[in-house]
Amino acid sequence: MLKTISSSDLRAQIKRVLNEVGYGQTQYIVEKFGEPAAAIVSMEDFRLLQAARQQQATVSFQEVVASIRSRSRQLESLGQEELDTLIEEARAEFHRMQSNQANAHLS
Repeated sequence: MLKTISSSDLRAQIKRVLNEVGYGQTQYIVEKFGEPAAAIVSMEDFRLLQAARQQQATVSFQEVVASIRSRSRQLESLGQEELDTLIEEARAEFHRMQSNQANAHLS
């Protein structure tokens, strides 16, 4: 069950909320000034979220590597400096994708 609670009500009811969440009965959206600010979920749900994020990061990295490999014929004709530049660009893109995913989950 998903419930919404204000941050001020959460302060007054934290023990009950944590018990409900801890026993896997409820997830809470915490609102601050009427806007969603955070979520309270069980550790099991949190671990599942973390596993999903790790899987997405792994898939994203594999996609970047596959893209580089697909361009390998083009890369064979490049010099070492050009290859190093392309590798750095791929790393930067991978980290940018991870950051965007993390930010999307926080919103």
